[in-house]
Amino acid sequence: MRAVYTIRTPENVTFELELAGLVQRGLAFLIDLILMLIALIVMCIVTSFATSVVGGFAFALFFVGMFVIQWWYAAIAEWRFRGVTLGKKALGIRTIQEDGTPITLLQAIVRNLLRLVDSMPLIFLGYLVGSTSVLLDRHHRRLGDLAAGTIVVRERRVPMPSAVVPPSERYNSFVNDPSVAMAARRITPPERDALIALGLRREELPLHVRHELFTKLATHLERRLGIARPPIFSEEKFVLNLTAVVLGLAADRRSLPPHLVGQRIVS
Repeated sequence: MRAVYTIRTPENVTFELELAGLVQRGLAFLIDLILMLIALIVMCIVTSFATSVVGGFAFALFFVGMFVIQWWYAAIAEWRFRGVTLGKKALGIRTIQEDGTPITLLQAIVRNLLRLVDSMPLIFLGYLVGSTSVLLDRHHRRLGDLAAGTIVVRERRVPMPSAVVPPSERYNSFVNDPSVAMAARRITPPERDALIALGLRREELPLHVRHELFTKLATHLERRLGIARPPIFSEEKFVLNLTAVVLGLAADRRSLPPHLVGQRIVS
């Protein structure tokens, strides 16, 4: 059954995110382990050739590199790439804070250092502690997540920008405003996906529900981002144009933003 995590803002806007399950998380971790093993093998080969040049110093560098790969790869990757390692990216999952904002460096370090506890016992039944915690916790958190205040959610890629915000709805003076683009970079994954989901489904909603949801989301983003809604914009037009900005930023990075499975905004 699909596990959903709910975030409610002070403006009474509710975001629903689909949590990643044990199988997805396990496969992502396995991919990361394989990649780390490949990196260590490459380091071994390089070290064997380097010893003839720099002697024992090559072995010292090897052990330093092994320590960095084993203990810091996941933490640095999750912090630098907003909750994603190569394994998580391949499986379409991401680590975020419980309030939906990107994971911090400290949280990334805490959750990955506690992987040592989650992976116990190390013989025959590796990762039994962490797996049991994920299965028993209603938010699918291992001990590292509980200590760091993080969750792992599923992602899917969004449709093309034109399917979300028709060109007729875009105002270039707003979409191309550098100050708006700067503020839009602070939009969190749940907010971004709510923008896209509401833009895609607006025609399916009853008129009063559509107006209520756009008003709530517009008010929330105006206050949090400090973006003033232009007088000529309705709440719906403001949200749609802000969505166009977000999609434009993603296109500049040559990838569309992830769209969480089952993501929706509710009143």
